[in-house]
Amino acid sequence: MSWGLAWLGLADDAATDVRAVRRAYAHRLRVTRPDEDAVAFQYLHEAYQDALAWVQARDEDRTGPVGVAVAVAAPGSAAAPPPILDAAAVAARIAAFATAHDAPALQAWLQQQPELWSLRDKPAISVAVLRALQSGDPPLSPPVVACLTACFAWDDLRGDIDPMHLERVAHRWHQAWLLSAQGEAALGERYLDLTDALLLHPHRVLRRLREPRPGWRNLLTTLLPTRANEVIGVLRALDFWRDRRTPPGLDPGQVVFWSRFCNPDDRIHLLSGALRAGTLATFVGLLCLWGVAGSWPLPPTGDGQSSGARRALLIVLIGTLLVPALWVFGEGVSRLLRWQRAPEHHASALPGLRILAIPLLVASAMGSLWLSLRLTPGIPVNTLLGLAAANALILLVAWQRLHARCGAASAGASGGLWLALALLTIVPAWGVALVWWAQDLHHHRDRLRWSNRRAHDPGK
Repeated sequence: MSWGLAWLGLADDAATDVRAVRRAYAHRLRVTRPDEDAVAFQYLHEAYQDALAWVQARDEDRTGPVGVAVAVAAPGSAAAPPPILDAAAVAARIAAFATAHDAPALQAWLQQQPELWSLRDKPAISVAVLRALQSGDPPLSPPVVACLTACFAWDDLRGDIDPMHLERVAHRWHQAWLLSAQGEAALGERYLDLTDALLLHPHRVLRRLREPRPGWRNLLTTLLPTRANEVIGVLRALDFWRDRRTPPGLDPGQVVFWSRFCNPDDRIHLLSGALRAGTLATFVGLLCLWGVAGSWPLPPTGDGQSSGARRALLIVLIGTLLVPALWVFGEGVSRLLRWQRAPEHHASALPGLRILAIPLLVASAMGSLWLSLRLTPGIPVNTLLGLAAANALILLVAWQRLHARCGAASAGASGGLWLALALLTIVPAWGVALVWWAQDLHHHRDRLRWSNRRAHDPGK
């Protein structure tokens, strides 16, 4: 007779079958729980396996004497080796159930799986479940991942699972869940928290990110800022920039395009801005042409220097080129600010010139003022207006450099007031800009980079 049958209180007779073994095991399970006494529960589970194997072997060999089909071993004696567990099959079943159900249902189901009751087999099943889920990037909500982590102790620092690897894998599962029908509401909430705007067309945005599209179609999409902002907001809600890996189910080409579009220094961002400026310039030029055609013929100027046709051509050209000129100026100012705001340890273009840029700008403004006073009779009003605009740019660059590289504490709370007052003057504005530049220079006096050689020399 099997020692497992004796432990479960069953007799070795014809009435003891597989169903009777399972009923006895379920009855004992009510008082022996794995979370209360793990050792007693493991012993009970081994007895259940031994009794079940003995009964099944007896039923398969009806012709031989009872008890010959399987070796009977009592506790402490040389027992037969336990049956080999197919951890991969068990893991596949658990992964399929976890993908299709929520956390409460998964937790209740896991407690009923006899394969997880053995402390000997559970570590192998734990690793197999993680591998099965990692291979397919299934959509798993955070509560489901937390349930699996608690069941298999994935976050145990004493285990064989790297916490950083587990965090990356869980991040992929969360992305897949947000992109599924079950996580659509959560994706909309994350989008609202990050952008303060409702995601009005989630299906349209996700369809655009899932389907491969040529680059020119994406460039045309950037003409509408709302559509471009929706795509970028979805990538932010998916936390794409955390590891810059393509979220499950999205087209890699689409993700690469929009991630490059978010970089102001990338060629795609520059092309998009040029396309917007060109489209708006075409529209303004057509309006000017329509206005000129409606007022034709235009009279010549009072001094007779320009005819009506020449005036019309100038109006259309100025209206058409004004928007591209403003865009080029704004793009140049933005690149100048990013160049000056870069941290000192980052490799940048012309690092020595970047350090001396503000004094050189102030010297250029001083030279322009001196030349205008020497060459212009009377008060050079136009030159003074131009210098006021140039001083505003110089002050902006100096303030942004100090504030970004040294922090608000070094810049001072009254920096904005000094900026506003200096804009109304000329010479004091140069002094304020040089003072802010000197503060930044003093703050980085031991880390100034006059070349990028150290950025490429690992020995320094």
